[in-house]
Amino acid sequence: MEIRDTLDLQLNFFKEREFQNALIEHGHVVEVKPGTTILNEGSYVKTIPILLKGLIKVVKEEDGKELLLYYIYPLESCIVSFHCGVHQLKSQVKAIAEDDSIALLLPSHLAHQWQRQYSSFNEFVLSLYQKRFEDVLNAFNALAFQSLDQRLLSYLHSKVNALVSNNIKMTHQELGDELGTARETISRMLKKLEIDQQVKLHRGWIEVIK
Repeated sequence: MEIRDTLDLQLNFFKEREFQNALIEHGHVVEVKPGTTILNEGSYVKTIPILLKGLIKVVKEEDGKELLLYYIYPLESCIVSFHCGVHQLKSQVKAIAEDDSIALLLPSHLAHQWQRQYSSFNEFVLSLYQKRFEDVLNAFNALAFQSLDQRLLSYLHSKVNALVSNNIKMTHQELGDELGTARETISRMLKKLEIDQQVKLHRGWIEVIK
C-alpha cells in the first residue's frame, strides 16, 4: 500500500500538504500477523503506529498475566507510544496485534515537532488523549461497580465489536488472564452464560449469541 493512497483514502483529515509530504518521506507501512508483538514493555519507542486496518490490544503485564487496558482500532494510535516516544521513555505497556493488521509507522523523534507545526496532527493527538481517558474511566467503573460476570459479558461483546465477528478464538485461560481472574472461575461463568443462551462454547473458541 502506497502512503499517498493511504493519505487520500483514510488519513485525509491530515490536511496540510507539507505534513502529507513529511509523512510520505518519513513514514512507512507495515503488515503484521495476529499475535505479533508490536511494542514490548520496557523497550524504548522508536516509531508510533497509526493503525490502518485490523486490531491491536494494549496490555499491562503483572505477575505473568496480561491485563487488558484498551484496544486500538483503525485510524487510531497508541497514546502511550506517543508519550514515551516523544519523551524518550521506556514503554510501560505491551501492544499485540489481535488480527491481520496494517499500520503506518511514524518516527517518534519527529512527532512532537509535527504536533506543534501541524494543527491537524495536534487535533489527532488530543483526541487520542480524550479517548484513552474515557477508556480508563470505563475500565475503572467496570472494576469498581460491575460484578465479574458482568465484566466478562461486557468484555465478550467489546471483543465481538472489535473483531466484527461473533466468534472469539480464545481459551478460558487467556480470558482469565485478561480479566485478572482464575481459569476455573471463567469456565464456570461461561458455562452459566451458555445455559442462559448468551454464548455457545466450542473447543478453543467462543460464539457470542446476540
